[in-house]
Amino acid sequence: MRSFGHKYLADQTGSTSVMFAIAVPAILGSVIFMTEVGLWRAKKADLQASADMAALAGAIEYSKNENKALSKRSAYADAKDNHFDPGLGSITTHIPPISGNYTNKEAVQVTIKQELPTFLSKMFLKKPMEATVQAVAKVSGESVKACVLTLAPTGTGISVGGSVNLVTHGCGLHSNSTSEPAFDVWGAVEIRAACASSSGQTRIGGSKPKIFSDCPEPLSNKAPVIDPYAAIDVPPGIDHEPCQSPTTTGNGNNQQMSFPDPAGGVVKICDSSIDIRANIELEPGTYVFDGTELDFGNNGFIAGEDVTLIFMNDGAINNVNGGNGFDISAPDSGDYAGIAMYADRNTMAGEEWKFAGNSDMSILGALYLPTIDLEYAGGAGTNATACTQLVAYRVEFVGNSEFQNNCDPVGTEDMFGPGASQVVLVE
Repeated sequence: MRSFGHKYLADQTGSTSVMFAIAVPAILGSVIFMTEVGLWRAKKADLQASADMAALAGAIEYSKNENKALSKRSAYADAKDNHFDPGLGSITTHIPPISGNYTNKEAVQVTIKQELPTFLSKMFLKKPMEATVQAVAKVSGESVKACVLTLAPTGTGISVGGSVNLVTHGCGLHSNSTSEPAFDVWGAVEIRAACASSSGQTRIGGSKPKIFSDCPEPLSNKAPVIDPYAAIDVPPGIDHEPCQSPTTTGNGNNQQMSFPDPAGGVVKICDSSIDIRANIELEPGTYVFDGTELDFGNNGFIAGEDVTLIFMNDGAINNVNGGNGFDISAPDSGDYAGIAMYADRNTMAGEEWKFAGNSDMSILGALYLPTIDLEYAGGAGTNATACTQLVAYRVEFVGNSEFQNNCDPVGTEDMFGPGASQVVLVE
């Protein structure tokens, strides 16, 4: 017995099986746990992709109309379609982001928190495993030069209706109004422009083609375009300048009229009304019409190079149509560089003007009428003009008009309006 006992105790046969039996649960547990870790990583990667796509979806929606509520709904809907389960977590969207490098930017931040599946690990964890992922998509807008800008903060800023052909070569039209509609097009209107946009709702209707080269569609709810001429004012001390008058000679068809020569400086004209019935050549300089109405008759034309016409104290322009109008170019330097015509914002509020030009009408430079409601039909003549900018309080286009924006050598200030938007995932 003693010998058998020693042999039994010394016998190691089957010990491997015993050790294996003891180790199997630990091995299986490790395998299962590592499998769970791999599953968690895969699930987190899926959630990150979901957050990325949700941020992009929200940013794309925001780029169209800058509506935060719609953008957040778009981000949520996209996340639900891509791995996010609202029953297992939450999603928050911030426009603009509240953390990171893109706070106070046009960007959409999406944060997703969601429980991860647990198997063996739940025996050891006091609370469920949770993953948090985040993504930021930035809206970067491409700007386009604008050649028509209206400054009214409410109401319809740009109106185009009836049978109108409106062409802007390489430049856009923008209304700073936040109303609905702020930019309104209807009827048999054909538009060819770089872009059409507003700070409110841009409503483009009508039966004829609308072609926008630099934006995929008319843009709404965009930031106001900065008025590049906001610092322009009447000449200093103009109230104390002496009044002068034009000189008229001859009668009837032989009538000739000449305006006083500013000699490159400033001249003030205070006549209550001046009938323009001939071709008047202006010398270079600034002409201030103080309370003066220019009434155009048949074949009445004002022409001149390096001139600026300023209207103040309810001055006005009447009967610009048919065979009369302007052939003027702005100076390319000085206080009124690029300004062909200016209506004083302080003394011309609430005025209504009408421009109905013809094939001979040409204005090279900026029409800066910040408080004027303008009814405009520029005529085909602007097709030959390299640069025409129009800044008014409101504009109604009532006839065929063309604008070009080759303004670099003219002295005008650039106006930049919204164009196509790009959406980029940045975080």
